[in-house]
Amino acid sequence: MALSIQDAEILRTRVRALVTAELVERARAAPAPPYDPDIAEVLDFVRRNPDPDLPRYAIVRCHDGFAIAARAAVRGRPPELVDARRHPDRGAAEHAVLERRLRDLGLDW
Repeated sequence: MALSIQDAEILRTRVRALVTAELVERARAAPAPPYDPDIAEVLDFVRRNPDPDLPRYAIVRCHDGFAIAARAAVRGRPPELVDARRHPDRGAAEHAVLERRLRDLGLDW
């Protein structure tokens, strides 16, 4: 991982302690703002992509729902779907992206 020293410290001292099964379930139940302060803090950290070595995700609308794609490393290239899974609505896809980002950072809940 290539987090900055500051981001590694934020992950270690703040974000890791906030990520629990209960927080993930609350985030699943309310995938749109307004967020609880602890959910907002976790989302702010994972959404700003502090690690350039980790994938940057996008949500793609498909004919059969919403899919998660990884943005291409090369500008102008299309994103690539990360799997064949489809989500019934954008909120479910947003939550799936949150879970992917947490796993990418090595956070378990």
